[in-house]
Amino acid sequence: MNFIRKLLPLLLLSLLLLAACNGEDQENTASEGDSGGEEENVLQLSASGEIPGLNPTMADNDFSFNVINQVFEGLYRLDRDGDPQLAMAASEPEVSEDNRVYTFKIREDATWSDGSPVTADDFEYAWKKAVDPETGAAYGPQFEEIVAGASEILKGNKPVDELGVKALDEQTLKVTLEEPVPYFKDLLTTAVFFPQPEEFIKEQGDQYATGSEHTLYNGPFVLDDWNGTGNTWTYEKNDQYWDKDAVNVDRIEVNVVKDTQTAVDLYQNDQLDRVDLTGDFVDQYASDEEYHTFLTGGVKFLKMNQGKDGEETNLANLQIRKALNMALDRDVIVNDILNNGSNVLYGTVPQGLSENPETGKDFRAENGELIHYDVDEAKDHWQQGLEELGKDELEFALTTSDSSSSKLIAENLKHQWESRLPGLTITIKNVPPEQSVAANVNQEYELILTGWGGDYQDPMTYLNLFITDSPGNHTGYSDEEYDKLVLDSKSSLADEPMKRWNALLKAEQLLIEESAVLVPLYQTGTAYLQKNNVSDLITYQVSADNYKWVDVES
Repeated sequence: MNFIRKLLPLLLLSLLLLAACNGEDQENTASEGDSGGEEENVLQLSASGEIPGLNPTMADNDFSFNVINQVFEGLYRLDRDGDPQLAMAASEPEVSEDNRVYTFKIREDATWSDGSPVTADDFEYAWKKAVDPETGAAYGPQFEEIVAGASEILKGNKPVDELGVKALDEQTLKVTLEEPVPYFKDLLTTAVFFPQPEEFIKEQGDQYATGSEHTLYNGPFVLDDWNGTGNTWTYEKNDQYWDKDAVNVDRIEVNVVKDTQTAVDLYQNDQLDRVDLTGDFVDQYASDEEYHTFLTGGVKFLKMNQGKDGEETNLANLQIRKALNMALDRDVIVNDILNNGSNVLYGTVPQGLSENPETGKDFRAENGELIHYDVDEAKDHWQQGLEELGKDELEFALTTSDSSSSKLIAENLKHQWESRLPGLTITIKNVPPEQSVAANVNQEYELILTGWGGDYQDPMTYLNLFITDSPGNHTGYSDEEYDKLVLDSKSSLADEPMKRWNALLKAEQLLIEESAVLVPLYQTGTAYLQKNNVSDLITYQVSADNYKWVDVES
């Protein structure tokens, strides 16, 4: 048995090495090109699963957004420091005196990967498609109370053509807002605001963005060797990109590696240039000169399905949800399983994201711990919930991705809950990431381990998800007071910083402390090994990673 256990990782490693080599010797990150024997600048990365989707309008998960950010681009792109810088926009827009009307000029050298121009019409088409109720875009609510007309359009009360976006000519885009929005430029760096080539999309039909050949790109890279389900893909430098001279690598090769031990072995064998670490691997490599840590703005939580289409589940019971929250010792997950710099989280907005406009106090610190760990109190809520439901026991399925860390967390959650809440049985369903995403989006789960990475430096990017009927909600939660607090913070309170701040604080209190909609677990830290010859692989606290400037020195 011990021999088999030792042999299995070696067999997995051998298979992955063969896949990564692509028939060539790649002991060095620079490999021989096909033309003239010139060395190519190549970065080698791993991913935890297959790409769930590549359509900027329909994307609804961090994994997809990370890929989309490398191959598409909006009016702005984040710079190395995380500030919006001009991208498809040729210059800063003309802004009306009331800060509600923006007029952008699209750069003349902006093109799609087939050489056709990126135009203002591409933005108008993409934005109107995103708010069209028939599209069902998960991020359509990003426009709500932001772009004029979006709220009523999303409800089906106005035609799409009344959205406050208009291509005045090929290079001129006019945007009208409902109210001034302090983080508008940051919003424009996110995927749902990216342009889309209407003619090409209509030609592709249902095949659009389902594979490399069915997609046009306007970002630093184009995606190659991707068929929608594969375990490998390649980012090739986009020769049509307006700022191609700033792109240093010729290509980035990606292999799906779900097991940390296998990923570390590939890294040590120079088949990966970066690898994330968890658990014992952190202790093993913490003193290595290539070891690094970073506290992200990502939050990990459990969603509880309260029901849909008018049918409630057992998790619609508030006492059961509170019991599940209070029965968990999150320190065990953060310190013993992950051990990668993650922080225990007792809310949904992470620390370091936003500060009180008057005092400068961090949002997380000011709102404090909205839930707590207390086994006795958890048992009291559990018994009360069982009595209200008229039951002696409950069984829930816990859906997670099939990565090694997710599996370990799921087993720990099962152990903690079952050992502390009498009559509870947890069944674990480990599935590939794309299936986990689909279960979340379609609300086909009971409990699901998921999370959110945030898109811009404002609590709204986390709280906006859970307004009633938001395509990002997927829990069955609905509360008029919560909706009003969040929507007012996007509109009528936009010019009243302290009132807006207090409204957002109250909204999070309603979501977590009073309604226990989620089971917050931790703010994601990343411990990783990265080759010393790799530079400018940019990760932000919020928003997708940025590979535009990454370089690999030979």
